[in-house]
Amino acid sequence: MVEFVGLIKVNVVKGTNLAVRDVMTSDPYVILALGHQTVKTRVIKSNLNPVWNESLMLSIPENIPPLKVLVYDKDTFTTDDFMGDAEIDIQPLVTAARACETSNINESMQLGKWVAGKDNTLVNDGIITLVDGKVKQEINLRLQNVERGVLEIELECVPLTQ
Repeated sequence: MVEFVGLIKVNVVKGTNLAVRDVMTSDPYVILALGHQTVKTRVIKSNLNPVWNESLMLSIPENIPPLKVLVYDKDTFTTDDFMGDAEIDIQPLVTAARACETSNINESMQLGKWVAGKDNTLVNDGIITLVDGKVKQEINLRLQNVERGVLEIELECVPLTQ
């Protein structure tokens, strides 16, 4: 049986300069996978710069896997076309949220960051902040295994109280 340590709220904000998979455009949607769970956004028709601004929730398993992000182009009569993927290490966010649970910090502050580098797909550093008692992280991901595309994602960790 899988034990869960909290919930992660993922706001898929927008995509920028996504790959063309239809004649001149694409009908993109995003799939999020964490362990054995998957959720997906709605399809945005004919748009290479879609704005979803859609929040999805996933349970965080005890052995925290990376959050997988997959982008596809919706097709009516054929298999949906792959438009890129990325992985997010949510361990630092969960660690920061656990630390905040046991502290009395009330003011907004930076708690940490996931540094952009050659070993990840970050466009810039993913800053972890405490705002209004919520532990959040804003991330811009460069999609992999595709010619182009960036996703803007906001994460919020909601720990299960012990």
